[in-house]
Parts: sequence; C-alpha cells; structure tokens
Amino acid sequence: MTTTIQWAAFGLCAAGAAVRVPGLREGRGRTMFMALVLLTLAVGLSLDPIYLAVDAVLGGVNVANLLLRLALYAVFLLFGIRMAAAFDSARARRLIVGPFGLSIVALTVAATLYFFVSSELGGSSTGLRAFDDQDTVRQYGAVGRLYPGYVAACLVVPAALAVFDRHARPIHRFACALVACGYALVVVFVLLRLTPLPPTSWDILLPFSAILLTVLGLCLIWVSRVTARKSSSSPNKLA
Repeated sequence: MTTTIQWAAFGLCAAGAAVRVPGLREGRGRTMFMALVLLTLAVGLSLDPIYLAVDAVLGGVNVANLLLRLALYAVFLLFGIRMAAAFDSARARRLIVGPFGLSIVALTVAATLYFFVSSELGGSSTGLRAFDDQDTVRQYGAVGRLYPGYVAACLVVPAALAVFDRHARPIHRFACALVACGYALVVVFVLLRLTPLPPTSWDILLPFSAILLTVLGLCLIWVSRVTARKSSSSPNKLA
C-alpha cells in the first residue's frame, strides 16, 4: 500500500509537469513547472530503485537524500510564492518570502547541511533508514520536515478561504479544497512527528497523500484556467 501511493505520487507529479510544457513556449507557468519537476525528483528519490541508482552515481554516500531535502525546500518556496499570489494573500507571501521567511529557509538549509556532514552515512540507504540510531540523522530528518510544515501552515488558511469564493468556478473551488487538504495533511504530519508516537504506515501515507491531493488540486486549477482562457478567446456566435 505504502509503495503504491509513492509510485502514484511520482506518476502524478511527472504528469503534472508534463502537461505544463506547452505553456512554457508561451512564457506561462514557469514557476509551477519548475516546482513540479523538483517535486517529481524529490518523490522519485523516495523510491528504492530510483534512489539507489542515483546515489550510486553520486558515490554511494547518500548525497541523493541531501538532494531530496534541498529539492523539497525549493518546491515549498516556489509553491509558497505562486500560491500566495494565486490566493491573493499578502500575509502568506510576507511570511514566506519576507525577511522572516527567507531567514527560516536559510537557517533550514544551513542546519540540513550541518547535520548531513556530521553524520556517518557510508552506504546507500533510502530515507537513511539504516542510520536511524544516529542522533544527527534524527535531527537532520526533523529539520527537513519543519520548513515544509511552516510553508504549508502559511498557505492552508488562504487555500481554505478560496473554497468559499462564490465568484470562482466550481472546479476551481473544488481544486482549492484539495490543495487545502493537502497542506493540512503536511501540517498534521509534521506535528505528529514532534510527538512520542512511533512512526508506522502513516509516516508514508500522510505525506504522500498530501502530495497527491496538492498536485491533483494544482492540476485542476490549471484545467480551470485553461478552460476559462479558451472560453474568453472563443468568438461569440451571437455577435
């Protein structure tokens, strides 16, 4: 079940990036395309066959996991910039790309690099599961979850409010509901990992369900905008 949802998330992310390729030629959707490409990379590196193959090329010392973490930070930063604008939330944008938000991402990257270098990571291990006994690896994992959780917390309310926008199309409102649920799951996942509860299947199901919901919502928002654009550009037969 857990492996299935990981592969499903990987496929959906790749498809979401692929459908935006035509728009790139017209200069549209570059930020979201890059975010989806990086998210596809990050999700792919959570899968054993892809992770082990990539890490082997990089020397077999789990640099692939570091790439996964950095890619996720970039994804949430890009999502934060784009979605704060889409939801017209100046507060969310300020929290994400203002001085405080940029300080958080800088400190997160620095801490991630520090704990990675401080750990003994000889031998590829997806998710660094073989090194869970090291305190620095546990701190590395904790730091890696906090920034995505912070950005998701900044965006979950604006996304939820967009669901009640009566002027928006139904498909757009439904898409916003999916995105809001996805961000909410990220927040719940991060909070659960801060508790003494032992991680079980929810450690995979929650974050990858969040990815599925968020990317599906983003794809539906894209469909809604493409449909609206085509409708506005169609000639009025009654004119």
